Amino acid sequence: MATSNRSSSKRLPISCQACRSRKIRCSRDGRPCQTCVRRGLGAEDCIYLGQPRLSSEHALTAESAGQTHLLARIRDLEELLHRQAQSQSSGSVSPQNSPSATGSFLESDRGVELKPSSLRSPLLNNVGTLQTFASGYVRYLPFATHASQLQLSPTGTGSSLPSVDTEIPDESDDLQIPLTKCSVSRDELVAILPPRRYCDALKNVYFQVFSPMFHILHDLTFEAEYQQFCHDSSSVTTAWIALLFAILGIAVTALEDDEPLLSDLGREKTVTRNIKVLSSRYRSASLRCLAADDVLSRHSINSLQSLILINYARIHRGLPTWTLLGFTHHVAISMGCHVDPDRFPLGPIEREERRRAWAGFFGHLGHHIPSQGVKPPLEINDVDLLTGSLSEQSSRPTQMTYLLLEFRLDKVLSMICQTLFSFCPKFSLSQLEAQVLAVHEICDRRYQINPNLEPLPVHHVANLNILYSYIHQLLLLLLRPGLCCYLQGEFTPETYAARTKCVASAKASLSIYHSLHESPQFASYKWYNCGLGSFHAFHAAVVLSVTLIYPESQFEFVEIKDMLWKSLDVFAALSNRSNFCSKAVPVLRRLIDMACTRGQQAVLTVDPNTGLISSPSDLTQDLSPIAPEYIMEPLFAQLQPQSWVSPTSVYWDGWKFLFERG
Repeated sequence: MATSNRSSSKRLPISCQACRSRKIRCSRDGRPCQTCVRRGLGAEDCIYLGQPRLSSEHALTAESAGQTHLLARIRDLEELLHRQAQSQSSGSVSPQNSPSATGSFLESDRGVELKPSSLRSPLLNNVGTLQTFASGYVRYLPFATHASQLQLSPTGTGSSLPSVDTEIPDESDDLQIPLTKCSVSRDELVAILPPRRYCDALKNVYFQVFSPMFHILHDLTFEAEYQQFCHDSSSVTTAWIALLFAILGIAVTALEDDEPLLSDLGREKTVTRNIKVLSSRYRSASLRCLAADDVLSRHSINSLQSLILINYARIHRGLPTWTLLGFTHHVAISMGCHVDPDRFPLGPIEREERRRAWAGFFGHLGHHIPSQGVKPPLEINDVDLLTGSLSEQSSRPTQMTYLLLEFRLDKVLSMICQTLFSFCPKFSLSQLEAQVLAVHEICDRRYQINPNLEPLPVHHVANLNILYSYIHQLLLLLLRPGLCCYLQGEFTPETYAARTKCVASAKASLSIYHSLHESPQFASYKWYNCGLGSFHAFHAAVVLSVTLIYPESQFEFVEIKDMLWKSLDVFAALSNRSNFCSKAVPVLRRLIDMACTRGQQAVLTVDPNTGLISSPSDLTQDLSPIAPEYIMEPLFAQLQPQSWVSPTSVYWDGWKFLFERG
């Protein structure tokens, strides 16, 4: 009898059948429950045992209510668009202020009056909400689609939730997806780290060399967390450990050839192999940490920073990045970094970390990637975020100066490419040249040497040289049409000016290349000279080699010839660490040798009275400007600007003609 009573009083499950069948957590807050709502299920699919299914009449009523709500929102949107069209057609809105010109639909909405009682009013004014979990993960919920979501978070950020895991279905059908959650333990990941003294050394290298160039972290915050980690490894998140590994993977590339740390940590026979293996090891460990942290489903500022630094490391190692860059972009959006952090109640450090993360990797693509008015990072030092002195303009370069100036040059590069590779360019070459020179003036002003102050730190001097190298690269690219016209025999004041400017920029670029290689204070920047610096120098060397074929004077011939052979020595010295240099050395050797031979023939025409070579117009009376004797067609083809946008755009096979002619 007792058994019968227990059987008849068996407790029914309190979760809905849809959640139970998927073995996920049910919110148990009605029909449909919020879990089913997020999965796109309706009330007719959310069934609780012991309760009747929805009748067809009930289901129809619920469906009709939803349709009524949707139709009301559609009518409101149509009315809004109609009002906007009327305001534009009336002529009261200038083209400069139209959404198509400014690219900001939200800003144009501010001029439209909305009824306070309208359902769309709180929705259009809302930028979404940030859900912050107790474990530190952050999720961005875009424009709220239901009034209850707005009421849940009236201040714009969600309350601290207990665990992000309750929001994620426990599914295992994505085991083959990269970065999927793995079973490796936290202790196993920490065990991959090098000993403490090596971690300290590599961390210091990163913050001395790389952080001033790519300043996306708040250094003081990371240092405090690092010291805490050294005392208690369980005090930080797995995503923070991923960030540490990413830092180590970058820092190891700046070590000098005779650095004992390389031989202590690596087991390879050469310095190059040791750097390659160690950098790859730490980048892989960072990705393993992110996988263990389940980065596909949950994100924090540390996981985003880790992804950005891994991309940064891969770029400077010449590795593919597009796939990981796309994933990083979506992680940033899922955290709401595409919305200016001033629209959320965040602290000053959190705001700047978000701006730096967004701008640090997407700043050079900013006009292509949509965002909701994200402001650029402030040009301040990290300590200013702690002291509150954000409005004071520093008379010296800050930790953010280099990155912000690089953004400006990236934007100019994009404008140059649009102009050179477009049938209907928006900008003239003179306008673009003025843009480049304006950045040059800012560099001179921000990094000026003041005898009344202490000398600039080494990293600022190195950064200034790298900015100058970038500027000369842009000038060589921008002036290429004029130089090519000159080489084809179109001798006008404009083409002659283009040649003169190209020679000056090429000389300056090679001088920077030599300085970064030879000066002991720049020994930690060999990684730059092996990569982007070598590309800029190779571009400059090719331009000088072409102009050497027909020099202006005996003095110019000797000066350029000596500079080219000297630069070849630098390329050869770096070829053991740089694939780019190893490819450039044989090309430059043949090209310089050919240019010197032909230039020497031109020198024989020097006027004994002036010391100058016969004018181009005199020479070309007997020598066709398009003849192979003047400039070979394959060489002219290699000068086209599309081959000089980035290191990956160099067409190496196009230089084979140098070797085919003996």
